[in-house]
Amino acid sequence: MSLAHGLRLKVVAEGVETLEQLKFLQSVGCDQYQGYHFSPPLPATQFAELVCNWQKAEDRSSVDDAARTHSKLAAYR
Repeated sequence: MSLAHGLRLKVVAEGVETLEQLKFLQSVGCDQYQGYHFSPPLPATQFAELVCNWQKAEDRSSVDDAARTHSKLAAYR
């Protein structure tokens, strides 16, 4: 993490399956994640719907930076 951040790179963890894994990654400063903890692989149309619904929900509520940053969708903002 520190090497990547020192080079001004973002760190993306792949294969995150549990809340415990996510909490560990957050505690060590991981920027983004992807994996079954958030969503299984989806067809393109379902993924587009997921992104739209996620953005609508975010617009309606105040989501803290940690939740937004540690989402595989953070890259699409």
